[in-house]
Amino acid sequence: MEPSSEVALSTWSVPSCPFEIEYAPRVLDDIRLAVVDAFFSLPRGGVEIGGILLGSWDGKRVAITSYEPLDCEHALGPSFTLSPRDQAKLAEMISGARRNPPNRQPVGWYHSHTRSEIFLSEADLAIHDRFFPEPWQVALVMKPHTFEPTRAGFFFRERDGSICAKASYQEFRLEPMALQAAGLVAPNPPTPQRPPHDDSPSGAKLVETPLPFAAPPVPVADPPQDKRRVPITREIPVEAAPETRPLGTPAFQPLRSERPGSLLKAMAILAVGLAIGVAGYQTRQYWLPQLITKSRAIFPKEPDPFLRLAVVDDHGQLRIQWDRNTPAVYRAREATLEVADGGAVPQSVPLDRVHLASGEFTYARHTERVDVTLIVAESDGSVVREQTFFLGRLPATASPAENDAERAEKLQKDLEIEAAKTRKLERDLKDVQEQLRKSKQTPGPGKKND
Repeated sequence: MEPSSEVALSTWSVPSCPFEIEYAPRVLDDIRLAVVDAFFSLPRGGVEIGGILLGSWDGKRVAITSYEPLDCEHALGPSFTLSPRDQAKLAEMISGARRNPPNRQPVGWYHSHTRSEIFLSEADLAIHDRFFPEPWQVALVMKPHTFEPTRAGFFFRERDGSICAKASYQEFRLEPMALQAAGLVAPNPPTPQRPPHDDSPSGAKLVETPLPFAAPPVPVADPPQDKRRVPITREIPVEAAPETRPLGTPAFQPLRSERPGSLLKAMAILAVGLAIGVAGYQTRQYWLPQLITKSRAIFPKEPDPFLRLAVVDDHGQLRIQWDRNTPAVYRAREATLEVADGGAVPQSVPLDRVHLASGEFTYARHTERVDVTLIVAESDGSVVREQTFFLGRLPATASPAENDAERAEKLQKDLEIEAAKTRKLERDLKDVQEQLRKSKQTPGPGKKND
C-alpha cells in the first residue's frame, strides 16, 4: 500500500446502524495477525484472544485507529471467557484508556471465535453491556480459518438499544496486507539541468553525465547577490569523453553428450529402487507394526490436556459440550460432571462411557450464573479437570402450565436424541465387532485355512 493509504480509513455501514464505523486497515490487519497466531498455537481450534478498540467518536461516526490487547489468563479454557481477574484487568485497561487523548478513547472491543461462527453469545453480551455501555460503542468478532482469509463482522446497538447478536449484518474478509519496507527505496537521482546560456569558448558540444547515486542537495545560506553563481552540472566535452567499446558476445561451452553407460546405470538404479519398494509394500504387515512401535517409543506423542469444555444456552437449557475425540476421553475410566447453579451446592452427575462419548449433556438452569466442571479419570490413574461457567439473563417465564408442557416436550426430544445416539453407537459397535470377526477368519499371507 502507498504511505497515504496507511492514514486513510475504511468505512463499514449498514442501514440499521445509526452511525458509520471507520477503521484503519493496518489496525485490523495487526489484530488479524494476532488472531491467526493464537489460532495455530494449539491443535484443534487454538486459543481465542481479545482486547479493546481505541479511537474517537464525533457524534456521527466511530473511528478505530488503534487497539490494546487483553492478556487473558484462560483459566476457564482456550475460549475467550473472562475470569474475575480478567474482568478486573479489563476494567483497569478501560479506565486507563479514558485518560488518553481524544483520538485514543475506548470505542469498543474485539475478540475471536475459533470454534463457532461470527455472533455474540450470552457471555459476550454480558461483557458488552457491562464494560461498553455507550450506545455508540461497538464489538468486532473475527473468525480465522486454516486455508481461507479471516472473516469479521461488527455488532452495534440499534436506535432502540437492541443488538442483533445472532449474526453480523455484513461480514467482510480481511485479506493480508502487503508488507512495506521502510527506508529501503533510494530516491530518484536528480536530473541535471543545463545552464541557461552556453558560454563555452570553443563552442564544442557538452555531454551531460549525471552521477549514478546523487545525494540530495544540502541547504546552505544564500551568498551575497554579487557572488552568486549559476549552478552547473558535471559536463564533459565530447573530445574528452571516454571511448565506449561494444561488449562482445558471451561464449558458452558446448553441452557434453551423455554417455550410453550413464543412462544404463540410471535405469538400473531406478529398477532396483522399484523392486525394493514393491517388496517392502508386499511385506509391510511384518515390519511396519514394529517400526511404528519403535517410533512411538522414541518420539512419544504428547497427549492433549484440554477437554474443550463449553456451555451454550438455548432458552434456559444449557448444552454442556466437550470434545469427545480428545485422548483423555478415549482413555477415560470414569467421569463426573459437577454443576453449581448460582450459590447452590454443586450437583455431581456420573457419566458412563456412552454418555461421555456423546460429547454433550443438557441441563435446565435456574439462575443467571452456572459453574460447570468436568472431571475425567483415566485408566492410568491420572485425572483431567476442566472448568467453565455461563453468565446470562434468564429467559422470560411463561405460565406454569406452559412451562410444564414445554419442559415435558423438551425432555421428550432430549430422550429421543439420546436414544438415537445410543442406537447409533450400538450399530457402530456391532460393525466393529463384525469387522474384527471377519479379519480373524481371513488367513494371513502364507497360511491356509484349517
